[in-house]
Amino acid sequence: MIRSLRAFTLIELLVVIAIIAILAAVLFPVFAQAKESAMTTKCICQMKQVSTAMILYADDSDGKWVPVANEGFLSWDYAPQTMWIGYDNFGSCYEFCGNMLRPAENPVKPGMIDPYLKSYEVRVCPKKKAEWQLALGYNYFNERGSSAYYSRNPAARGNEYGPGAKNCQRSQNFGVIECEGVSIGEVDEPAGTLAVWEHAAYVPVCNFLQRPDWFDAPPQYDRGYRDHFNFLHRDGAVTIWMDGHVKRTTFPELRRPMFSVRKDIYQSP
Repeated sequence: MIRSLRAFTLIELLVVIAIIAILAAVLFPVFAQAKESAMTTKCICQMKQVSTAMILYADDSDGKWVPVANEGFLSWDYAPQTMWIGYDNFGSCYEFCGNMLRPAENPVKPGMIDPYLKSYEVRVCPKKKAEWQLALGYNYFNERGSSAYYSRNPAARGNEYGPGAKNCQRSQNFGVIECEGVSIGEVDEPAGTLAVWEHAAYVPVCNFLQRPDWFDAPPQYDRGYRDHFNFLHRDGAVTIWMDGHVKRTTFPELRRPMFSVRKDIYQSP
């Protein structure tokens, strides 16, 4: 007995194509989110290595955190400044040197925590722009910084500073910034104090949120504040805290005391 083969009708083919299109529309965003989550996880793992390097530096430095920057002349092939982390900082200097938002054209000048890192790649977020060298900002809230907030809380003036930004001043020789790291005993709440976050700026330090007047909610009136706190991971940035933990943080979660080693200087808004 010979069986005849029945072909698909046009309507059946259209139904199959429609089902495939619906499944693709449903699954592709899921795949994209899964890929995004994987990249965020990778970034967190890499930032954990940076966090560990900072803690190891403190252990080897009598319990003092790595400074944001110091004058450091190595040779005329490098900028006369050594940063907390290494990048190609050769070029013009105004307090800080170089531009990490441009590709490296010269040898990377090692940073102070670089001996504790396995490779340069561990500090490079997989989501950063290809032309950037890094997307990291060390907490640069400092005693010299000005702020509209100090008008309503004078106790904070001269007393807000991050873990590596104590007693910051210009060096006498080259005019670059020199700072001290705080001792571990000075930190009121290590788990509640930001050390490093992802950001978009020409040097790996950041105090952009020190200047505006805010306390329990970050300023929303200027998109630049939000964009500068660089959101590489679904409207969040990977952050390092002084107790060593690393997590994804969103802009609305920020509170001003998170940026200061001292917490006793704050009052209710």
